[in-house]
Amino acid sequence: MKRFSSHSALSFLIAGMITLTAAPGVQAETAGYLYTSLNGEDTNHVVCIERHEDGSLGEQRAYSTNSLGGANRAAGGDAAGDFDSQGAIQIIGDYLLVVNAGGNTVSVFDLDKNNGALSRKENVDSRGTRPVSIAYVEKAGSRDEYWVVVGNQWNNPNVQKGGANEGPIEMYPDAAFHARGGGHEKKFADRNIYLFSFSTKTGKLRAERSLDSYVGTNGGPATVAFNSDGTRLGVSTWGIAHFGTATPTHQKPSRVYVYDFDRRTGTTSNARYFEEEGVAGSIGFSWDSNTPTLFVSNFNLTADKRDHSLTVLRDDGSRIRKVGNFGTGAGADIDEACWTLVDPKRGRLYVSSFGGNFISTFAVNKNGTVSTIGSMNETVYEARREGTPPGDTKDMYITADSRYLYNLGAYQTFGVAKFNVNDDGTLEFDDEFKVRAATKSGPGAYNFLGLAGFDM
Repeated sequence: MKRFSSHSALSFLIAGMITLTAAPGVQAETAGYLYTSLNGEDTNHVVCIERHEDGSLGEQRAYSTNSLGGANRAAGGDAAGDFDSQGAIQIIGDYLLVVNAGGNTVSVFDLDKNNGALSRKENVDSRGTRPVSIAYVEKAGSRDEYWVVVGNQWNNPNVQKGGANEGPIEMYPDAAFHARGGGHEKKFADRNIYLFSFSTKTGKLRAERSLDSYVGTNGGPATVAFNSDGTRLGVSTWGIAHFGTATPTHQKPSRVYVYDFDRRTGTTSNARYFEEEGVAGSIGFSWDSNTPTLFVSNFNLTADKRDHSLTVLRDDGSRIRKVGNFGTGAGADIDEACWTLVDPKRGRLYVSSFGGNFISTFAVNKNGTVSTIGSMNETVYEARREGTPPGDTKDMYITADSRYLYNLGAYQTFGVAKFNVNDDGTLEFDDEFKVRAATKSGPGAYNFLGLAGFDM
């Protein structure tokens, strides 16, 4: 049974940094902090949110990145500028790194783990257009030097409508891009994965070199992530989605790339990829912690691929093959699965659906396979608050003790949903908290990117 509780009485002050404090007389012990970025239409801000022992959220502070967010409500027709990624914020030691999708920069903040406070150190050119995702791994033989990879998406080309009674076809960024011999067939240097070095002694992020760039036919990076030992680098791409039609004739498949990665030199080699017709919009993915398996969420599916919202891919070092696929939510619905999160403590995989506003739960077995945990092989899922507008739910974060899971209302409601995690790893919706720094309203006014945190 879902439980709906009222928000705590809260107040806020806007004075360069936005602060939100608990009501007088409320003394809740701080357990840690959460961080997301507004990614609005003007200057980007990182929002720090206090997390209490009971899972409730308290004080909020917003810190300017001094660089532009990437939201643009005038772009993309009915999509109102929406674009997606996973891993936009990473905490490395006592530093927080965040992308500025509109400013083409990465901001580095000092992070005070005594109180969650941030202090911006510098902005660094992302060396591409529209940075959306960050991955990092220790350099071989070092404890304070890291390799950092930034995924620069460039754009999310898409096509809308075009069938009977659906309205005239719309092409973004324009028809010329999608035409034969058009822009989607070109490899753009700015649509890339770029390597940096990062020092936790100095907090300096230093550009190294481009590792790869991508053709528009299969889209730019949505998520970059290293496997558990840092010897493999995965990249999911957008593809070309075709929305608002029963006949997506202009859809082009996403790709999921894997590269061998040398932690001594920061070099990649042996590129291979997986793609499947009828599956576009591969956004979030997570590596299995024990095997070379990737759990990939996909949202733009043809009618015969509705059970591919989650694909399980195995990389054998020479090729990537599909070893499983699952529907999310009720299965046949177009719920737009886009984000993934693995809890290795309980052996659970969570998949967040943008359109349906719910999170599906799967079991991750020791051999890297995935199975449903419901009766009759049905997917177990838990929805956010009733009445949440379709097209809102994005990134997730789970606490280290696996007691609470948080989920962004990133595109319309501009808040954070809290779920309690049951002993079997299933979720129970509890409450939602408004992000007070998001003062504008309307779909796409913000497009929150990233959700990270730490324990006290």
